Amino acid sequence: MTPIQKLLTVVCCPNCHAKFASSFDNSVFTCDKCGVTAERHATQICCGGFTVSDVKTDWLNEVKERAKRYLGTNYQTAIELISPVYAGFLNRRITQYLGSFDLPNQLVADLGAGPLRHDPNLICCDGMNYASVNLVTDLEHLPLPACSLDGVMSVAVLEHVTDPRNHVTEMFRVLKPGGRAMVYIPFIQGYHASPYDYQRFTISGMKQLFNDFELISVEPGAGPTSGMIWVVQEWLAMVLSLGIRPLYKLIMPMTYILSPIKFLDIVLRHHPAAANIDSGFVIEVRKPA
Repeated sequence: MTPIQKLLTVVCCPNCHAKFASSFDNSVFTCDKCGVTAERHATQICCGGFTVSDVKTDWLNEVKERAKRYLGTNYQTAIELISPVYAGFLNRRITQYLGSFDLPNQLVADLGAGPLRHDPNLICCDGMNYASVNLVTDLEHLPLPACSLDGVMSVAVLEHVTDPRNHVTEMFRVLKPGGRAMVYIPFIQGYHASPYDYQRFTISGMKQLFNDFELISVEPGAGPTSGMIWVVQEWLAMVLSLGIRPLYKLIMPMTYILSPIKFLDIVLRHHPAAANIDSGFVIEVRKPA
């Protein structure tokens, strides 16, 4: 089955989790219990998500949103080239995680996928209606029944939500017993709204956040050089702009010339003290059977 076909077998009201009414015209779903509606398009179901005003809360987020719309699935490649964060290990970790599922037959969701699709069989969920997204929704109130998914992944999402505990609780709810989650959360990174930015996590903090799950692994997801470069780039832009906001916006992209230094993390992420200033961590957990 395609992702949208899989989704149609489980999608439900995000409020009461009752099945949507079966008498729909293939474009609108309605919950008979609480009146919540969802719209279906060709390969997408829309049930909430971000508003236009959310996107415009931060100037850099507006720029990123335009790039995401223009570049689509190529956006991630562009970011990996100019970003101060080395993503090689994280990408291999994602491939390894998804490879452990029978994706054509199991239900695995990418929560906060953005315009990126890691596998054609993955159910991509996001608050924005990118072309590759199958379910546009508020990730804190997923329109999915309890114990319906075999796996979930979340990459660089929990720093952008007001209450990450609620999001983790929602992951726990929708996973089947024995289902697994793989999550990447930043630690040492500069402010980056998407469309908001609220917090960072240490390894200890991540273990506490996922303490209802069985821990499989937690390890550096980028490296200490990535953490250092991002801070240096921001610092240089502030110093050289002399407090002039328009000049800061002009200088900031120029600091990306330092980004290639991030490849030192191919070695340094293995250092025993890497976790002290690592750019981010990857945790894999299992819902108790």
